[in-house]
Amino acid sequence: ELLAERTAGLRDRFIREVLGGVPGALLTGPAVQRLPGHASFCFPGTAGEAVLLEVERRGVLCSSGSACAAGSDEPSAVLTAMGLDRETAQTAVRFTLSPHTTPADMEHAARAVIDAVAAVTGAAVQGQ
Repeated sequence: ELLAERTAGLRDRFIREVLGGVPGALLTGPAVQRLPGHASFCFPGTAGEAVLLEVERRGVLCSSGSACAAGSDEPSAVLTAMGLDRETAQTAVRFTLSPHTTPADMEHAARAVIDAVAAVTGAAVQGQ
């Protein structure tokens, strides 16, 4: 139980940082009732695969879409059933925390996501 609470705390901070640092980012699913080691976002106006590659280039492993649709070009059936349109659902990027994830890992992950979305959308260049 303590491990789940610690993991959920790291997840919640990560979610807050990503939502606060990426304009237009959407958390998929409810903010509270979710697995302690799971965070999934959609980044409208981007390609999920492009964001995924940029995040991974920054040393953070993640996945595009849902685990049950891995390897498919179709948007997640779960995300579309939740009411997301196909275009938005295809921008989904999913993160999973382990029992060994540290606060420093999550700080690095949040910065990687923020920087990756900025790179994909060109926001970093526009902001200069």
